[in-house]
Amino acid sequence: MAGPHGDESDARRSHTAFAPSLLLYFDASVLYGPDNATPTSAAVGFLVESGATTHVERSMAVDAFVSSAHLEYRALLEAVRAVAATDERVASLHVHGDADAVIRAVDPDHPATPGDRLCRRRVRAIRDAVDGIPVVTYRVVDRRENERAHGLARAGHR
Repeated sequence: MAGPHGDESDARRSHTAFAPSLLLYFDASVLYGPDNATPTSAAVGFLVESGATTHVERSMAVDAFVSSAHLEYRALLEAVRAVAATDERVASLHVHGDADAVIRAVDPDHPATPGDRLCRRRVRAIRDAVDGIPVVTYRVVDRRENERAHGLARAGHR
């Protein structure tokens, strides 16, 4: 039902409004069979927060994947798409992950070109998703600092 200041979806968006400065953490997880060589399940997880407020926290199973590197790109892509999906203004986004190669590839200040066509396509999609955000930084963190995203990725396994 529409009110004097917009419709219900506007009210939902303002209730979950993103802050002008966001922290994003992402990770991926692969489970292997008893031989420790055959992947049996894959999932990604990410969270977006500002200060003590968590705006998005998500776990997702992934049915098809090529490698753990591909999953890391997928986790970051899903996360930046969640940020881009909001109509709220985001002044800065600070991306954190423990996948050094992914961070290097998407950071325009230190670009490293992935050799794989799918990864290059995901790098372009990630950059496009954050293009409208004035300040985007990328930082490699250790597993301990990325623990919540890692837990979300592990929770996505079916």
